Amino acid sequence: LTHNINQKLNPIIMNTAIYLHGLESKIDPKSEKIIWLNTNFEQVYTPSINYRDDDTFNSLLTKIRVQKPNYIVGSSMGGYFAYLIGNTLEIDTILFNPAMINRPFEPKVKPTVLVGATHHVFLGEDDSVVNGLEVKSYLNRSGIGEFNFEEYEGGHRVPAQIFISSI
Repeated sequence: LTHNINQKLNPIIMNTAIYLHGLESKIDPKSEKIIWLNTNFEQVYTPSINYRDDDTFNSLLTKIRVQKPNYIVGSSMGGYFAYLIGNTLEIDTILFNPAMINRPFEPKVKPTVLVGATHHVFLGEDDSVVNGLEVKSYLNRSGIGEFNFEEYEGGHRVPAQIFISSI
């Protein structure tokens, strides 16, 4: 399942990053991940997301279209949204354990034309929420865009050092 990404992203030259948190998560401005993003990017958009709200996808799509980020980073349900929005707007993504299949519920998503993007997908070896093998199989079979897969030691919650070193 492991595929090493030969080229790491270089935030030093980036100006805008978007981070979409997971379903049961929230943005903590004091978290090491958010502090790192704010330190290494000129602009960071980290919305507090209610995935059960029917307007969430359209609202995020509109705001991200205006922001024109270099990358969209998403975790779990946020990874699913990042994948869809990245493909719609042709913005490369960094996806941590994206909830591509077997989601606990289906959020309302606006039908869009998925054009494609490059997706860097990080999967936790011990994730008990998102099955990495099934996600990789799904994306290889039905995904739109280019995919680079990498496995990390850990579960569904992405350790800060993995998050930071992956961007």
